[in-house]
Amino acid sequence: MGGGTSHTRKDYQTLIDIAETREDVAMGFYSLSMSRTRVYPRIPSDAITLTPDAAADTYGAWTEIIPAGTVAFPYKIHILQTEGVGGADTFMVQLAINAAPAGNQYLGERRFNLGAAGRNQVDFDCPTIAPGIPVYGRVQTAAGANTLDVSVAYTRCICTTDMIKLLSEKRTVWP
Repeated sequence: MGGGTSHTRKDYQTLIDIAETREDVAMGFYSLSMSRTRVYPRIPSDAITLTPDAAADTYGAWTEIIPAGTVAFPYKIHILQTEGVGGADTFMVQLAINAAPAGNQYLGERRFNLGAAGRNQVDFDCPTIAPGIPVYGRVQTAAGANTLDVSVAYTRCICTTDMIKLLSEKRTVWP
């Protein structure tokens, strides 16, 4: 009967491995299958202008991009869209969830160049942001004088490892 015990332990370990793999797959699928995108600001004529400090390579003040209470579900910013600048320049943009961020309140940063057209779509991958939390941005430029108009594209995060719930909500729920 000793073989039964060994076999049972092996089966138990296999079940654990399957459960862990299912969770890994679900989390991987979750991170790849967030819901459809939305854009902020929602009104095309509204502009969010990030202004650098007048000195080159110095960040300007934090500017609110998404106001508190605007997004009612967990979300991630995945694109920063530049919509016009005072001139071609090299930019460094930071995003955060506080106007005076510290530690893990930073969402990340991106450096990019703009040509004369002043437009660029910058990929942005940040941690999940809780519902209702605002997003702030700031910019620095090589020239120190060019402002940057931006919008952000964000997606609703469906926070579950339950594949059935994930697929169902991805297809049907759009808050």
